[in-house]
Amino acid sequence: MAAAATSTDRGILKAITSNITVNYVPNQDFIGGEITNSLPLQMSLYFNVLFSPLWFSATLLSAILKQSYLHEVYQAVSPTVFGVMTVMELVRLYCGYKGNLHERVPMLAGFWMLTILIQLPMCAFVLFNSSLIRLPIEISVHAVLLAFLIFEIIVSTITIRDMSAVQKTKFNLLLPEEIHDKRD
Repeated sequence: MAAAATSTDRGILKAITSNITVNYVPNQDFIGGEITNSLPLQMSLYFNVLFSPLWFSATLLSAILKQSYLHEVYQAVSPTVFGVMTVMELVRLYCGYKGNLHERVPMLAGFWMLTILIQLPMCAFVLFNSSLIRLPIEISVHAVLLAFLIFEIIVSTITIRDMSAVQKTKFNLLLPEEIHDKRD
């Protein structure tokens, strides 16, 4: 009896949500209608994208100005770190935008991993390494970038958790009735 009531409830829920989504949200194919993308994360990504040209220009200018004054090891390390940070920042921001707006957990998880594993350590290396000659403009832009990174890590962790829970619920609603009966 409980299984019959559950399948009837699912049928009613599916009919209601399909009518609502067809009428009010065109070209969307989702069950339940819960939107899980994060406005704070999207705003942070937006401002990070606007900040990136300033960060790139200031870091490139400071790298050019201080290149001849660095130790030989840092003359090789500094351009490498700058190049990797620039490429990873582009990929990271793309993954964040795509993952958040389209509610794609793998893209958002890629953004999260690039932020934690690559950008955060490199930004901390450039900001806190005293052997690199740090110019005031470089310190300020990397401090702002570090603030963006920390905020984005916190917010994207929460967003990934919420998105995963909703995706799991959507998946369970789409399972055929026979599989639900076997799982319960």
